[in-house]
Amino acid sequence: MMNFRPYLLLSVALVLLTGVSCIREEVPGLPGRITLTLNTAEEETKAGDGVVEDGGGIARNGEDPDLMIALVNRSGRVIARYPGDGDLLSVESTNSTVEFQDINAGTYTVYAVANAQGLEAATRSAFSSATTSSEIEDVLVLPSDGSASFLGGRMPLSAKGSVTVNAGGNGQVNLDLLRVFARVSLSFFNETGEELTVSDCTVSIEKMSPFNGYLFGGRSADYVSSPTPAALVLSHASAVTMADQSSTSFQNLSQLVFPSRAPAHPPGYRYLCAISFTAGGKQYSFQDLPVHDRRSADIQTVGRNQHLKIETRIGKKTEDENVVSFYFEVGDWQYDKEAFVWFH
Repeated sequence: MMNFRPYLLLSVALVLLTGVSCIREEVPGLPGRITLTLNTAEEETKAGDGVVEDGGGIARNGEDPDLMIALVNRSGRVIARYPGDGDLLSVESTNSTVEFQDINAGTYTVYAVANAQGLEAATRSAFSSATTSSEIEDVLVLPSDGSASFLGGRMPLSAKGSVTVNAGGNGQVNLDLLRVFARVSLSFFNETGEELTVSDCTVSIEKMSPFNGYLFGGRSADYVSSPTPAALVLSHASAVTMADQSSTSFQNLSQLVFPSRAPAHPPGYRYLCAISFTAGGKQYSFQDLPVHDRRSADIQTVGRNQHLKIETRIGKKTEDENVVSFYFEVGDWQYDKEAFVWFH
């Protein structure tokens, strides 16, 4: 599987009056130029198999890079965006450069979306028509027919962060570009002492998948509080045979979901999971399994760019049934390559 760890590297250099120290508010009359170069490496198209379509990089329609950018001032107003105000300077195989003219010194919030064509048209339109930071942060990743708003091709990534334009020097900040979805996957591990065949597996996590999620993270309401969020259901019927002390992941038992907060459940916040499967010709079914980590701490949230791993271990038989145990783990959806956005 080919992954990468993308992030934004922002540096700002302006032609400003000399003899002026650090400027935190927007200063009219001191216009400058901001040039942004966004680079992305190859990106997964699906949660499970790492397939890359069209060679990776930034998807394009002709010469237009597949990205959206908005600059917001301290009062929360959008003062520049791409497409729109920015000029496209260059398009190469893995990066695109956009320049914004006449940007005053001050502190700005930067919103960036890469691989924007992977989003539904309504989501792209909501971002491009937003005039304030609150409208941008209210942009929803809309579901289509009950599924995540990911249309194939390159997976959408988004980033939000602030950059301060100072007189007399360059500012620089690193921001993560994050996938707008989370991932859930299931694997089996055979500890029976002999070859084992597993089939007809279904996993259901209660209230795991809300109806929609936000395009940008970093906000307290990054999780949709729907009164009736849907259960996340993954299933796979085909048989998989494993040697002893070997593991396998059901390829289809991997799914993109919106970031989600666990529903209230005594004694606290937890997800509940049901898992059923056939192993060695015998059916197994488990209900109301608490989704907690290896230290028995409840997993309360699964955020954007995170990966919830469910591992089912099948041990040797006790009486007429195999001993089955479950392990849950949530962490970052890891990259091993870097990508940058340069403001200079």
